[in-house]
Amino acid sequence: MKPLRFGLIAMTAAACISAFAPNAAARLTAEDRADLGRIQTKVNSFKTLQTRFKQISPRGRISHGTIYIQRPGQLRIQFDKKRLLVLTSRLWLIVIQGRRGRPQHFPLNSTPAGILVRSKVNFGGDIRVIGISRDERRILVTIVRRKAPRQGRMTMIFDREGLNLTGWTIVDSQGLLTRVLLSGTRLDVPLKPSLFYVPQGRVRSGRNGGDR
Repeated sequence: MKPLRFGLIAMTAAACISAFAPNAAARLTAEDRADLGRIQTKVNSFKTLQTRFKQISPRGRISHGTIYIQRPGQLRIQFDKKRLLVLTSRLWLIVIQGRRGRPQHFPLNSTPAGILVRSKVNFGGDIRVIGISRDERRILVTIVRRKAPRQGRMTMIFDREGLNLTGWTIVDSQGLLTRVLLSGTRLDVPLKPSLFYVPQGRVRSGRNGGDR
């Protein structure tokens, strides 16, 4: 299985090749722990999210689109110009290219989406914080999966004033960087159930997947 090249979706689909060694957990200061607690509270405060995104690929290609999240477990990523749709089911993240394209299935827990659509985000448990930094406007939190650090690392970017998620970067298992910038984010807005409808026959059964 080839690594996904969509930074919104995955650090890697299958981490067969690693370009970097696993990262140790960061030694957190009292300020770090306080900020993480406040961020965790903020991230867990909403049930739905709608936002515009700008994605910059490792080769510098730019894509735009809209992300919809309904917790727990539901996600839709709609690209503006690509005939590409990303949805989640209970266990899988499903990538559909074109109307007749054969869907690709990836275990939801192997993707950043698996973190974003959880009912509760916890900077502990199976998520390891390996770095936290700040500048005048932002707080950056870098995480890996505790049991699979070779899958890649994700840096979530929050504004310091409101602790709103403003974007993230992904470094995949081959060391390739993808950046995602968010704008016009709206929280707890009504979302139509049809946004998350997965076309019939396009969901794989199985036990590998994400936490709901």
